[in-house]
Amino acid sequence: MPHEPQVLTPHFVRRRLPDEATHLDRESRGEGRLLPARTTEWDDLANLVISAPALPTLFPCAEDVLRQCARLVVSEGFPALEMLARPMDRLLPVLRNVFKSPERTVVRWGIGTITSREAALEALQLSPDFLVSPAFSHRVLEVAVEAGVPYLPGVQSFQDVQDVIDAFDTFGLKPRVLKLCPVFNITPQYVEGIRGCFPGISFCPTGEINLENFVYWKRLPGIVAPMGADLLPTEIIARGDIEAMRERLQLLRALSTEANAAK
Repeated sequence: MPHEPQVLTPHFVRRRLPDEATHLDRESRGEGRLLPARTTEWDDLANLVISAPALPTLFPCAEDVLRQCARLVVSEGFPALEMLARPMDRLLPVLRNVFKSPERTVVRWGIGTITSREAALEALQLSPDFLVSPAFSHRVLEVAVEAGVPYLPGVQSFQDVQDVIDAFDTFGLKPRVLKLCPVFNITPQYVEGIRGCFPGISFCPTGEINLENFVYWKRLPGIVAPMGADLLPTEIIARGDIEAMRERLQLLRALSTEANAAK
């Protein structure tokens, strides 16, 4: 049965848009240590992602379709989605209008693929609930911390994870969820090894997760909320086929339940 839609109070509240004086800039000028980030929003995002069946990833689409999609994903038990800024100049006007509607608060909105300070600043004009990157960026982290917006970077190697841990620690943060990207050629043994070395971190696999390999990945220890555009295909969204989207989300939820039972 579909879940009842629930209006969520946005608690990932952006403090302010970063100016040119970042934490690191201030430290380099001798104005004190790096300021610690407020951790509540980051922990809330981690808890939400860990409990989610998956994290649907969408390309920019028509405003009316995106509004319907937002209500649909939360009604089917998916508390968050990622909008891909591919390209950013197409995404921003669409989200700007959607964010003026009630759909802004029914689901948590992430914006990816953020790969630079400039892209992060553009995305933050809309006050999203979180930022997503395919790989870790110190500059994006600085902007995210300054703005008070959680950041979900991608990693693949053990060194990638360690680099994120060290950088987050600079701001008094501990990463609890990271994006594992891409998962091509990654084996269960590799996941077991990286999870064993970093037991406090869960990983969202992507690049590319589909119906055929969803359960394979989701049932692995330490794996949570698979991501990717194949989970909710672009062609279904483009034609505004709400019933097809609903069926797809229900199937993903059933697969998630199956995978969790096998863990």
